[in-house]
Amino acid sequence: MKKHLNPIYSPLALLVLSLFISACHRTTSTQDTDVDTTQYVLAQETGPGHDEAQTLAPVEADYNNKHYVVSVSIAPSDSLPMVKDDFGDPYQDNIVSVNITSNGQTIVDCQFTKADFIGAAIASDHASDMILGGIAFDKVDASGIHLGAMLSRPCDVEGGVAFRLTFPHQGGTPSIVRDTTNELDDAYDQQAE
Repeated sequence: MKKHLNPIYSPLALLVLSLFISACHRTTSTQDTDVDTTQYVLAQETGPGHDEAQTLAPVEADYNNKHYVVSVSIAPSDSLPMVKDDFGDPYQDNIVSVNITSNGQTIVDCQFTKADFIGAAIASDHASDMILGGIAFDKVDASGIHLGAMLSRPCDVEGGVAFRLTFPHQGGTPSIVRDTTNELDDAYDQQAE
């Protein structure tokens, strides 16, 4: 004796099957669109090595009846040799401009590149894969106007080699020394070896 399927189950099975196929088709379509959209977004980015220029907020300090204002601007430069980041992509090095006024008169107006830190402060081969990440005001005391600087690998905000720049109170050429109190220097030296 043969059993016959109830005629009500056949249309219901067809409906479920068609909804399942339709849902699978929509899922595939959505995934394809997501992938394409992501690719277009990436294509519109400026790419590696194109950091934006930035001007830090001026810092004011008083010492020995003088009012100092320190302004720093950081800009990527096409004129400097490119450095490769961890992914092998070319990356622009920075030029950092420092302007210091004392009681409204400019006593320092100069630019720094990575080359200013190579020599006695750091070996050339040690700095070949680094960029000048930035310079920032530290303090004013009896020995001068102090700023800190950092050479680091592109996009590396946690490591690098730190420096101290000390300008005389009347302005002029700063002394540049490696900041050996920075724990990050030791970590970077160990990675470089």
